[in-house]
Order: sequence, then structure tokens, then C-alpha cells
Amino acid sequence: MVLVGGNSVITSPSTNLLLQFGASYGQYVFDYGEFWRLLTSNYLHIGLPHLLFNMWCLYSIGLELEEFMGSTFFLFTYTVSGIGGSLASCLYYMSIGYPTVSAGASGAIFGIAGALLVVALYIGSKYNRNQFNYDYSSLLFFIGFNIVYGFQISGIDNAAHLGGLLFGGLLGIIFTLVRETK
Repeated sequence: MVLVGGNSVITSPSTNLLLQFGASYGQYVFDYGEFWRLLTSNYLHIGLPHLLFNMWCLYSIGLELEEFMGSTFFLFTYTVSGIGGSLASCLYYMSIGYPTVSAGASGAIFGIAGALLVVALYIGSKYNRNQFNYDYSSLLFFIGFNIVYGFQISGIDNAAHLGGLLFGGLLGIIFTLVRETK
């Protein structure tokens, strides 16, 4: 993106450039059938600070969940949650008549957080607290703080956050059910 859009991409890429590289936009997704944007927008970020913050969150939360789920289900959860977050964003903004361009991994990261919360609560309730000692209070703080913060600051896509959280929580439930049958 820097090669095409110049150094300004590092802090604030233009809307046209974001769309050119695959950002999500409800009108393009639904009216033109560009459903691939629901996936590509999760790997595109609105500047370097946005990318670095999301990667720090992914690293912090993702390590724990990948240990529980394994790499394959973790990747599946990340991808489906990201698509679900993008879909929720498109649907929400189209429904209020304000289609918006969206990009970033935060929907997928919220999905990872939702799955980790479900898995941690399940494992914590199934096994003795002495055998399993995961402190999910920081995870609840992360989810709560970022949702409240997202409602306070314009430009933060809480629809993607909540959509990703919902999809991730559902995948966490599926994971625990599959784990029980083995």
C-alpha cells in the first residue's frame, strides 16, 4: 500500500486506497457481490498504529486460545470470526443507511476473545480450580473496555467487534462440544 499510496498510508490511508486493497464496504459486498471483502478486510489495516495495536492484542489473547484449541481450530475461529465481524459491520451500517468502509483484524480478535472466554469458563467449571488457573478477568476487561471505548470514539467499528465476539463465542461453544465427544 505504501508503494501505491505513499507515506501517508502509514498513518491514514485514503478511503479509495483501502477499497482498492480490499476493505469491506456494504454496498460493494451486497450490491456488487464482492463477498471476498468480508475476508480481505481482516488483513488490511488503517495505518501502522492500527496494525501494531491489533497484532499486540492478537498475540496477547491468541497464545492462550491456540494452546487450548490447537492451530487448526484457532485459525478457523480467527477466520470465521473475522468474516462474521465484517458481515455484522456491513449489515449494521447498511441498515442505518450509513454504509462505511471498514478494515482491520479487530472483529477476528474479538472472536478470539469470545472463544477464549467460553473455553476458559468451560474448562474452569469442568476441572478443579487448582488444576486450571486461568484468570479471565483481564479478558473481560479487554472486551468491556474496548466496547465501551468504541461507543465513545467515532471511527471504531463496534458492529465488527460485537459480530466477531458473537461468532467467536459460538465457535468456542462448538469447540467445547466437539472436545466433549472425544
